[in-house]
Amino acid sequence: MATDIETIGMLRDSAARYAEDNYGFHQRWAVLERPEGYSPDAWRDFAELGFLALRLPEEEGGLDGDAFAVGALMEIVGARLLMEPFFASTVVGTGLLLKLGSAQQRAAYLPQLADGSLVLALADDDEPGRPCVVSGDRLQGGKIGVLHGDAAGRLLVSARDAVTGQAVVVTVAANAPGLTRQVYRLVDGRGAARFGFDDVVVERLAPESGLSAADALAVARDEAMVALCAESLGVVNSLVAATTEYLKVRKQFGRPIGSNQALQHRMVDCFLLQQEVQALTEAAQQALADDSADRSRRVAGARAYIVQAARKIANEAVQMHGGVGVTDELDISHYFRRLMVNAALCGGRDAQFSRFVDAALAA
Repeated sequence: MATDIETIGMLRDSAARYAEDNYGFHQRWAVLERPEGYSPDAWRDFAELGFLALRLPEEEGGLDGDAFAVGALMEIVGARLLMEPFFASTVVGTGLLLKLGSAQQRAAYLPQLADGSLVLALADDDEPGRPCVVSGDRLQGGKIGVLHGDAAGRLLVSARDAVTGQAVVVTVAANAPGLTRQVYRLVDGRGAARFGFDDVVVERLAPESGLSAADALAVARDEAMVALCAESLGVVNSLVAATTEYLKVRKQFGRPIGSNQALQHRMVDCFLLQQEVQALTEAAQQALADDSADRSRRVAGARAYIVQAARKIANEAVQMHGGVGVTDELDISHYFRRLMVNAALCGGRDAQFSRFVDAALAA
């Protein structure tokens, strides 16, 4: 279902107002120091505001939000550098559960996801030399780089069936016997984890629609990349605005440094890249409604370009702020780090560019 423009605008405005009042840069410092790696209070507020039920169908108490609705919130996540597991749990985890969960599984987990009592994370990247394999209801293998895996109460794990070799998705509690979890902080302060599975009892997702796990994972990965494009757009908007303002107020030799023509040209380049990031984000969001082949090409192309364009803008922002641009005390360095981490999620720029080329040649 396509979310109407008015609803999207209300979502964006509501999230922006909440972040403005409760998630300023200095308030975020307190969140960074919390052992959870995010604010439980903000997470509860997101649930009360209905953000965590964004992807749920209307008959299950949600908004049935599409990529544009998700993107509206992800822009605020990027612009304010929110630390909560909205991307991992509400966008990726909930989306995949909706595609592959049985009626019983959906009834068991979706209400908990909507009220924030359950954080869900997708463990998708195999540990080298330890691919995840399911034999019956037993899981062996390892997963690395699970964003917000430190806070997850339950995991969705992509794996292969030991008999058929086909892709499957299983769910397991994060404290299940035989499961090991090594938690750590990423360079931008968010939590992540590495998981090991030693004959762990799991529950297979069994969709009543007959959708294959391979197809569902392909769509879920594209949805994740489009959400990251929207988050990058939010970061880019903040970087351009902050750098433009800095060039106006920072003085050197008695005049604003923004009067320097060379810096003006560089800011024009950043503004043009910002417009391209916005256009490609919207194109990627629209592509999710297209057929699978064209969707893959357009999403991969947008993701590859946005990663590069956002990094260029971040580099310029740091350089034009001078030495303070790399300090913890300035938000510029935190935006830079968020883009670094996001660029590594769901495949880097080179992997997505190769995917774009392959899809274009196949078409």
